[in-house]
Amino acid sequence: MSLYSKKLSISTPWAIFIVAVLLLLALGTFTILKTEKDFLGNEGPLWVFASGVVSGLIVTLAQFCLSWADAKAIDRFRHMGVENVLTTRDEEAYFGKLIQKARAQIDVLGSTATRLMQDFADLNSPKAEKQSLIEALKKGVPVRILVASPAHLDSDDQYKYSLTRKRFEVIAETYPNFEARYFSATPIAAFVRADHELVVGPVLPGVESKHTPALHVYNHSPYAASYLKYFEETWKIATPLSDMPPLEPQQ
Repeated sequence: MSLYSKKLSISTPWAIFIVAVLLLLALGTFTILKTEKDFLGNEGPLWVFASGVVSGLIVTLAQFCLSWADAKAIDRFRHMGVENVLTTRDEEAYFGKLIQKARAQIDVLGSTATRLMQDFADLNSPKAEKQSLIEALKKGVPVRILVASPAHLDSDDQYKYSLTRKRFEVIAETYPNFEARYFSATPIAAFVRADHELVVGPVLPGVESKHTPALHVYNHSPYAASYLKYFEETWKIATPLSDMPPLEPQQ
């Protein structure tokens, strides 16, 4: 790793404390330099500093103490690698930005990935944002999609399997850096990984995924690690798209 890519990490409470100390030192120095009276004399630097700053300092310290707990809580989230909490996954623009800035890897885990393909791999749409996944493939970004086999989908989702399967096959014929596989288990989680970031949420029976919450975390997070490990282990034993049985012709 380049030395220029390393970052100094400091917690929020300590950052606030250090800034406060530096401001006090700066104000004290300024007060001493701008007066000609004795330091300990009447209306001298110490008197001016004490009368003008201490009252404000007391209020500031009181507010700081009250906010310390909140700052510590924020730091715990940051140490866990949490970037954001989404109350719903119905955030097309949010996911679109992640996909658009991906340069090394895009991984998708889900039930059918129907909404993903509709939102970001619509080959017939004139809107550029509707082809974000296609643009990533054109740039050479590897894309892996892991979804449930039809035997493990609810009856209401069976049609989605056929719909996305056809889209997978069309894209796979054009882009060798696109892979799709099917795992033999009931889906319990869904995520989109773009490089070092991951947005993950639960799959709840009878509830559309777009109506469920999600966490936006970084890959180094312990929370993300379990999902990424599951993806890699399941990917190894999942059935490649090319090995899936032919689709039955529509009546």
